[in-house]
Amino acid sequence: MGVELDDNIGTKLTGDGGLDGFGYLTTDDFRTARVAIQAKRWTGMVPSPEIDKFRGAMDKYNAEFGIFVTNSDFTRDAVAAARVGTRVITLINGQKLTSLVAKKRNLCQAGYHL
Repeated sequence: MGVELDDNIGTKLTGDGGLDGFGYLTTDDFRTARVAIQAKRWTGMVPSPEIDKFRGAMDKYNAEFGIFVTNSDFTRDAVAAARVGTRVITLINGQKLTSLVAKKRNLCQAGYHL
């Protein structure tokens, strides 16, 4: 999705510093931003303390953007926590994730290389 992953930050299975991915996103105006990624397989709804922990990990690596992905969904408090502060965290729940995967698959089948 356009994020160039950093192989040294947040890609380890254990001791990842609270991140599952970290990388750089260059926008159309040639500005590069640091992006933190968190992925959680969750049986219930993801609560707000998980968002708070992720924001702390973002701070540790000076990430300007955060993307939190789950196979489940987020509580109302988690959604509110993601919108607080100067850096809004993008939340991708299971339904949105499925939609994004299908969209990418369709584009690849149509001959686009992403």
